[in-house]
Amino acid sequence: MATIRQLRSKWQAVVRRRGHPQQSKTFDLKKDAERWARQQERLMDAGEWVDQTEAKRTSLGELLDRYGQEVSPSKRGSRSELIRISRFKELELAKYSAAAITAQMIAAWRDQRLKKVSSGTVLRELQLLGHIFTVAIREWGINLQGNPVSLVRKPSPGKPRDRVLTDAQRAALLHELTRCRNPWVKPVVIFALETAARRSEILALRWKNVDLLNATARLDVTKTDEPRTIPLSSTCVAMMKGLPETLDGRVFPVTIEALKQAYERAVARAGIKNFTFHDLRHDALTRLANLGLTVLELRAISGHTTANMLQRYVSISAAELAKKIA
Repeated sequence: MATIRQLRSKWQAVVRRRGHPQQSKTFDLKKDAERWARQQERLMDAGEWVDQTEAKRTSLGELLDRYGQEVSPSKRGSRSELIRISRFKELELAKYSAAAITAQMIAAWRDQRLKKVSSGTVLRELQLLGHIFTVAIREWGINLQGNPVSLVRKPSPGKPRDRVLTDAQRAALLHELTRCRNPWVKPVVIFALETAARRSEILALRWKNVDLLNATARLDVTKTDEPRTIPLSSTCVAMMKGLPETLDGRVFPVTIEALKQAYERAVARAGIKNFTFHDLRHDALTRLANLGLTVLELRAISGHTTANMLQRYVSISAAELAKKIA
């Protein structure tokens, strides 16, 4: 039996069970103390009790800090993930203990967030928050009854971007890129347009993995951690033959931030709206599909693990289909 004792104007419940650490909690009302004690005893007897001491004294903000220091740096997308973590730390939610955070609280944040950003952005943020709780539970000894994010309804990923350039827009963009102070920006964009490679894959490419004679390049750093060899078009080969070899062996020695800023300015000067660097991949795969490449060939180039994922990056033109039918 639990011990219920009065401490001045409060009531303290003390629970002792063999094989479990002593638990105690203070309440304003005696009936609340008795109710809590019975609940703890039932959980202990059923083998479902967990020690939430650490979870109660560790705030979500502290979990975010630890995740950002120990887990995020090992990811290739650490920069964008750390930005998301810093946004989470600004929330009132970050001040609560891990044990106090409920699915209802996260759902309320989700609904408010959906009023400001796309459903795809909210989905990625929920996935990150859910993984933080998972790591805390499995590896850091933060004992919770469960992951509160797993109980929250996730928004749909939204419609895939359907953004490709016209021939005139592509020419205008390449023209504006020649005006960039950084001489590496235009070659990077040409490589992206010709190969459909991701930005991170392009910037990690090294000369030792390039075979201009056979017009191929091996991408060792990929999103799926599966290296792949991609074909290089004659345009791409000609561009790369004009590049100097760098001291560190990289084909394109430019930082992500420098590339991002120069690219966005060139897009604006070209009068193109809503066209991100990642949209170059969409544009490239659409043009390759129009050349008649099969799904297997496109997947070998893009690195997509499934045809469904590939489909999100290829825009099928009804006009092009009409020509084939004719």
